[in-house]
Amino acid sequence: MLAGLPADLGVAAAAFIGTNVDNAVVTVAMVAAAPPERASRLVLGQATGFLVLALAAGATAIALFELSTRVIGLLSVVPLALGLRGLWALRHREGPSRTSTRAVGSGFTAAALVTIAAGGDNLAAYIPLFRVAGPTSVSATVFVFVVAEAVLSLLILRVGLHPRTRSAAVRVGELASPLLLCAVGGLVIWRAGTLTWLT
Repeated sequence: MLAGLPADLGVAAAAFIGTNVDNAVVTVAMVAAAPPERASRLVLGQATGFLVLALAAGATAIALFELSTRVIGLLSVVPLALGLRGLWALRHREGPSRTSTRAVGSGFTAAALVTIAAGGDNLAAYIPLFRVAGPTSVSATVFVFVVAEAVLSLLILRVGLHPRTRSAAVRVGELASPLLLCAVGGLVIWRAGTLTWLT
């Protein structure tokens, strides 16, 4: 039990960071560009968008309950592919980051919709993660997600209200997000037993 809990917490943390770095960078840019009094609305919108994505992933995982976890593990090819594509794009990218150009809007609804619209990687990572996990793992994942979202919201406010730090956040996010997506995809495939099933 003790050996499994740290692993569950680590996988959940990697999944959260890997799928939310890009959205966090966008929200930071939105906060930096908006009047200070709108900052809290933007952060609340981002958090609400994340909640919608997590609930959608959980509902989908429940709907797929009848399928073998080994089959569900195949879905983890998606975050793995997204991560590899992100690393490939970084290698061949020229000019300014595309991430920073997505920051549009200055209110709760805009932030929520941007987060949901960019949430394909969240769904791709969370659905197999929830499906292959037992009750203890799901509880650990939910705990990590709640704490991590609270910490992320505070960081977005802190960084976003200091626009000079935005460029550093963009650079870190561009590398961290694809690397962690690759890690999450590989770990979920391994934990689901999909590799053993295929060989």
